[in-house]
Amino acid sequence: MTEPQTPDVETGWAWVDDAGDWLPPAVRDNAPSAARMYDYYLGGKDNMLVDREAADQVIQVVPDARDLAVENRGFLARAVRTMAEAGIDQFIDLGSGLPTSPNVHEIAREVHPNARVAYVDRDPLVLAHSRARVAVDPLTRTVVGDLRMPGEVLARPDLGNLIDFGEPVGILLIAVLHFVDHVLAPEVVRQYVRPLVTGSMVAISAGQSEGADKDVVSTLERVYEASPTPVYLRTRAQIGELFGDLQLIEPGLADITQWRKDGTPGSMQAGCGVAVKV
Repeated sequence: MTEPQTPDVETGWAWVDDAGDWLPPAVRDNAPSAARMYDYYLGGKDNMLVDREAADQVIQVVPDARDLAVENRGFLARAVRTMAEAGIDQFIDLGSGLPTSPNVHEIAREVHPNARVAYVDRDPLVLAHSRARVAVDPLTRTVVGDLRMPGEVLARPDLGNLIDFGEPVGILLIAVLHFVDHVLAPEVVRQYVRPLVTGSMVAISAGQSEGADKDVVSTLERVYEASPTPVYLRTRAQIGELFGDLQLIEPGLADITQWRKDGTPGSMQAGCGVAVKV
């Protein structure tokens, strides 16, 4: 491999919305964590009572919430495999959450045995678990970073030492942009795309407001308001706008159950797509 190129980033472009700043070094056990709630939906054990109680409130109004989480992981797997088959062998998983197998590097290495993956998150528990599981793998890296601050994330030396921005990169924003407000999210995506070379790809999935009962949306907003990550659901059109000038590949925007799969949407939908920089 040639000498990796570092991205041309605007390191001054970084702000935090009203949801708050970085989590403190200690794990918060008095407020639910979106990452740990997601782990609970998936049947994992890396969660606390406060997370399970909050997640159970969601399940009361979205009975198939667990299925939704599983379907989202399915979309992640198909998106990574699609990118890998297109020739991409390095990935940045933004807001990666608690490690769940098969994880991004495991999927990518079915196509490229030496695929490199940077897992980026700010949650202390996520970072601890991720580092423990990938510490023995020199081709994966756990990077401390708030996905809402692209300039700081892209300028991290531990990211630049692994990812070569002179070659196509796969960017993953899976079930995280509904935790970024409507004004900030499109610009967040644009800043991550800006330094990428032609042929790079971006995968996005986000919670969708269309088709959801207003009381359900209200409950979701109330539950996540108690966490460091309030939720901002979007229309299908607004999810499409997150891709900016990127070119969506087939089948374009779809529900996570129907992106390169013949599934049936649940009681709540999540729009998704994979796009390429041309």
